[in-house]
Amino acid sequence: MRKSFWGILLLFLPMASALAQAPALQMNVVYVCTDGQSFKVFSCDNTTGACDYQNYKKGQAFQRGEALRVQLAALLPAKCHAQTPAEAQADPHHGEIPPAPSPFKAHAAAGSNGVGATPANQSGPGGFKVGDTVRVLIDGWQEAKVIEVHGRSYLVHLPNGINVSKLWPYEVHRVGKLTAEDHAAGQYDLHDRVQVLVNGKWMEGEIRGQNNVNMYDIKVPGVDTGFGSDIVNTTPENIRISTTPAPLPPAQRAAGQAPKPGLVSCAGKYEGRWEHVSGMEGMKVVFRSGKATITEGLGGEMPFDCFTGDGKVVFYKAGSFTPFSYDFDINLDGTLQTPLGAIKKMGN
Repeated sequence: MRKSFWGILLLFLPMASALAQAPALQMNVVYVCTDGQSFKVFSCDNTTGACDYQNYKKGQAFQRGEALRVQLAALLPAKCHAQTPAEAQADPHHGEIPPAPSPFKAHAAAGSNGVGATPANQSGPGGFKVGDTVRVLIDGWQEAKVIEVHGRSYLVHLPNGINVSKLWPYEVHRVGKLTAEDHAAGQYDLHDRVQVLVNGKWMEGEIRGQNNVNMYDIKVPGVDTGFGSDIVNTTPENIRISTTPAPLPPAQRAAGQAPKPGLVSCAGKYEGRWEHVSGMEGMKVVFRSGKATITEGLGGEMPFDCFTGDGKVVFYKAGSFTPFSYDFDINLDGTLQTPLGAIKKMGN
């Protein structure tokens, strides 16, 4: 899945060195980042070390949450900078989302003895309890161990030794295959087949990523969301698991079978090593028993089934009925014309 802005803010950089060089974090100032994201900090709590901040999407308030002051400050100035007057005029930012309950304050109120937390032997939402291993959204999904439960907020211990607070259902998933109950709570995994509501119509699609914690990218064939893209970005309220049968896998071509009438195997016609007629590096092809291994310049080897027909040499991946993106013309002098120039047999 693609990297989310929330995930970027939860990357734990070497704090001491980062803060030594970072400028002071300013309140109510829009920060513009090199990845196209932006955010504003409203306030920071000296007791918990957490800051109430909001990020923006295309200049509009998009999501509000909390992150540690040291995490936000570590982004400055290498990744994010305070918006200049010229930038503010060209790209004004609008809107403010009400603040959500603070998981950092909930953890601080619990204290070291866990007062205020769900007892260790009782499950929180999603059915997880202290000691369980879950998947959490940090920079992509990774496993972590639950150490405290505060309502919908899970305090988890990461493999790198850091403890972070993550919200269910957006940032906490079970390990392994998601259940119908998980889907009902708005949880989906990469490549899940779903239906998505587009312009009032439910359409078939496939989950391609999760970003901004509670937004999913869904590939919906036949939809154009701009610039030729068929990716729809939406929230779980507009998504449901698909109930239509999965499409049949594409037909596989049998070994030695011609992909279409008029083509015959190139076996015995061009056996050996073929290289550029000038002797310079470029295209190299090794023909062996109806197979061809193509090497382009500094690229790796590409194996194909090889066929001839209509004055050309054509290439297909094993089992495929779809031809490769280019073919070779058969020249009158016995050479083969490739996209990188003519090649001839140079050896066996």
